[in-house]
Amino acid sequence: MPKYHIITYGCQMNKSDSEKVAGILESLGYIPSEKMEEADLILLNTCSVRERAEEKVFGKLGELRKLKKKNQKLLIGIFGCMAQRMKEELIEKFPHVDFVLGSYKFTELPKVLESLNDNNKKIVLAEDNPKPEEVDFRIIRRENKFQAWIPIIYGCNNFCTYCIVPYLRGKEKSRDPQEIIKEIEHLANQGVVEVTLLGQNVDSYGKDLGNVDLADLLVEIHKIPGIKRIRFLTSHPRDVSDKLINVVATHPKICPHWHLPLQAGSDRILRRMGRGYTYNEYKALIEKIRAKIPRASFSTDIIVGFPGEEEEDFLATRRALEEIKFDTVNLAIYSKRPGTPAASYDDPVPYETKKKWFDELENLQRKIIYERNLSMIGKEELVLAEGVNPKNPKELSGRTENYRLVFFEADRKLIGKFLLVRIIEARLWSLKGEAIREVYL
Repeated sequence: MPKYHIITYGCQMNKSDSEKVAGILESLGYIPSEKMEEADLILLNTCSVRERAEEKVFGKLGELRKLKKKNQKLLIGIFGCMAQRMKEELIEKFPHVDFVLGSYKFTELPKVLESLNDNNKKIVLAEDNPKPEEVDFRIIRRENKFQAWIPIIYGCNNFCTYCIVPYLRGKEKSRDPQEIIKEIEHLANQGVVEVTLLGQNVDSYGKDLGNVDLADLLVEIHKIPGIKRIRFLTSHPRDVSDKLINVVATHPKICPHWHLPLQAGSDRILRRMGRGYTYNEYKALIEKIRAKIPRASFSTDIIVGFPGEEEEDFLATRRALEEIKFDTVNLAIYSKRPGTPAASYDDPVPYETKKKWFDELENLQRKIIYERNLSMIGKEELVLAEGVNPKNPKELSGRTENYRLVFFEADRKLIGKFLLVRIIEARLWSLKGEAIREVYL
């Protein structure tokens, strides 16, 4: 039987797409290969959010050129955001690539593979206005037996000036709520206990449908027997409603973890980014959620060195981190994305200054995270055991409802189960605990 190997870059939506592609391939008779060198078909699922993500793909394509020389029958395909952005250019730069599929065109894989077998010509399928095409959820090959990614909305309508995603993923399109419910009921029957609802802007779910929103959907999912935890990401600060906050506060299966990208603490920079809120509005939202849900946790994204950013703007972002005290911050130095408005902005700040700002914010956030982790010592947390600690085979790893990573000694038979764990040690990026008992929810 032919073997396939998928390499995935980027966000959770890409990981979900890779699971769909794996399901499509296995429905065609392919089997997975853990080793790239033993595969008959190698697929790269790509990301274009930052230049660094694309550089990783270029490096991997260089490796694959050598494999292709050794095995002329090897098929190499590229799909995802980078494939959507570059299209034919990828074939021109890397002639050993056999096909390129845009953001949602992986659904055409059966036809593409059949066509390649017939005429051996290069294939590029990418629309200028990409539209999502659904895959039968029953064939999706999930990475995990007890956790699942569930895309509920595709695309983005926000057009932040730095972001390439709306151009590569198209306009927002919500899935039918009944189809989502059917998929999750199917997964629950197979033993899945935790689902994560995905969207570039998950809080926009239902705007194009007119009769449902994210809060409504969460309430319906909460009713599904077998589902014990519900997560959702990514949220846009402008679209978080009081209704959604109230639903999270009153439905215990919904994890009170919010990923709310701030991007900058300076109102001037937020305007240049096109974010649609001020820092004070963002901070007020955090305070509102904390007042309604005291146990809530928050992660965010910060861009350092956006074009035109000055010392005063950087200091405003630093103050924001000090005031809000996020549980996790994803920091990134601004990366110019061709085709976005910000790509044409003047950017006089040298990279060395941006790197200095980045390091300062990173050191500050390390201190904040460690202090927050120290406050967890002695608490008892409900943890879903997700797997074995790769650095210590005696330990399992899992996450609290607030998405904090915990390592603890326990029998591997408990993977996929919920445990009550007492936190006994704080580390920078994780917690150490001792398992008390299994919890039946």
